[in-house]
Amino acid sequence: MQIRTLERYPPPIRVVIPGQVYRRDPFDASHSPVFQQIEGLAVDEGISFVDFKATLATFACRFFTPDTQVRFRPSFFPVHRAVGEMDVRCQICKGVGCATCKQTGWMEILGSGMVHPAVLENCGVDSERYTGFAWGMGPSASP
Repeated sequence: MQIRTLERYPPPIRVVIPGQVYRRDPFDASHSPVFQQIEGLAVDEGISFVDFKATLATFACRFFTPDTQVRFRPSFFPVHRAVGEMDVRCQICKGVGCATCKQTGWMEILGSGMVHPAVLENCGVDSERYTGFAWGMGPSASP
């Protein structure tokens, strides 16, 4: 939906889109070829990596609790740059380690990144003028 949004509407763009995702992933204990996902996209002049991280950290604190701790880990998604998966301190064990967080004290909740300039250009958006970020969350989800 992010591409369709970029092709249909001019910036500034800020959307949150729920939907069903279909992929060619093999089914296993942590992956499904069909799942629900919520994704977001923000594209405008001057959006920076700081805006990206601050927006997602604020979301986590509002979704969970105001004192929720977050961290970003590097990852790879081909349509993004400055990519990171965002984890929150486990809400079950408060970071001590439990079966839910696989004894790490952290739970991955979303994949995210700055939109690659080539994606913007391919959608008719001037990547010299506009930047943006995208994220996706859901079981086995990535943006």
